[in-house]
Amino acid sequence: MTRRQALKHIGFGALAVAAGYSLVTGCKGKVKEEAANGTLVMAKKMDNITGKEISLLGYGCMRFPTYDTGEKNARGRKIMAIDMEKSKALIDHAYANGITHYDTAWNYHNGKSAEAIGTLLKDYPRESFTLCNKMPGWLVTSPEKAKELFETQLQQCGVEYFDYYLCHAISEKEDYDKPYEELGGYGVLAKEKEAGRIKRLGFSFHGSKELFTYILDKHPWDFVLLQINYIDWVDQEAEFFYKEAERRGIPCMIMEPLKGGELASLTPDANEILEKAAPGKSIASWAFRYVGSLPNVLCVLSGMTEMEHLKDNLKTFGNFKPLSQEERAALEQAIAEYRKYERIGCTACRYCMPCKFGVDIPAIFSAYNKCVRESNIPDMNGPKESKFNKKKRAFLATYNNMVPEGARADKCIDCGACNGVCPQKLNVSGLISRIKDMVKELEK
Repeated sequence: MTRRQALKHIGFGALAVAAGYSLVTGCKGKVKEEAANGTLVMAKKMDNITGKEISLLGYGCMRFPTYDTGEKNARGRKIMAIDMEKSKALIDHAYANGITHYDTAWNYHNGKSAEAIGTLLKDYPRESFTLCNKMPGWLVTSPEKAKELFETQLQQCGVEYFDYYLCHAISEKEDYDKPYEELGGYGVLAKEKEAGRIKRLGFSFHGSKELFTYILDKHPWDFVLLQINYIDWVDQEAEFFYKEAERRGIPCMIMEPLKGGELASLTPDANEILEKAAPGKSIASWAFRYVGSLPNVLCVLSGMTEMEHLKDNLKTFGNFKPLSQEERAALEQAIAEYRKYERIGCTACRYCMPCKFGVDIPAIFSAYNKCVRESNIPDMNGPKESKFNKKKRAFLATYNNMVPEGARADKCIDCGACNGVCPQKLNVSGLISRIKDMVKELEK
């Protein structure tokens, strides 16, 4: 694979930084002057339908700070409540630093998120921010119910309209067909758009390529909310969804840019590559800049629970610069390092246990995965130098500490009994044999 092919493989061929990407930040002269003085100016995109600017960084309202109420629900779990004091500090700081887009949903924080963000934004002029909410399709039983849900959401947020509105969390065909086509939900939302109480109508998506094109063909959608990051670009075929929306002229909003927090930090070796390429920049900033550099992205959502996360993201999106060619190459190298040793997808369900030969399969996989996370898997085909020896010692120490003697991989006879019972469909005996051979070689 050539370098150009590799770049395209992880999505950099779609960035078109110089030619296709543009930011709207108000008066150009003023922006340049403020930037020269060290002031961070929030990047904004122009919504080509409403003609209204939207901040490239959006505030996801699914992860407000919470506190333990001291009560438990029917299942015995702690009941957590939104910490409004801490949340107010976050929203005030976000707003003061140029974040103008806020995203909530019916089910966030057990139904309390919408009311919270409505309260936190009530002192700001309505036209100064954009608000997104979502129809809980699983609750739609009729057009009347859809209308009732929508009215309730307006009341919860204390607003007269939503700038953006989504058919929420579609992953299966039934998730869309039943509430929106059979039970009339889409018709209700279309009328609300005609009435001006929805400015732009779209859907959030987690399904197949076939389902995506099916829904896109049903109606003239204004935008889509997609899960995109530099790992899912390939692993979850996010490239297809992005390019299909782009081909149709439908802007994208982005969720899970950090892949559930996984991309906030990679492995030590991968992190080192990025830290060397951009000293002082967080690992998370690379993931945000990756999706923010895609030309057809309207807004990147981030659920910011801590002030330090918010401030770091503001640094990333203030005076935003798309990834350069050199930075793309560094990220490509870091991704290759990150993928060099894949974690074993064991969930420690113990369906494979007990092993009749005494092998502790989950413990072996756990030890291996710990070494992957810590970049302590020796390259068995590389030079046997100081770096190899350091990783060799670390790997053997972790393995011997975590796996009891007599339960290690050398006891496996590759009978294969564990393979058929693994819910994750792992080739368990093959993986154990591979680790057994690796340990044997390292112990020489």
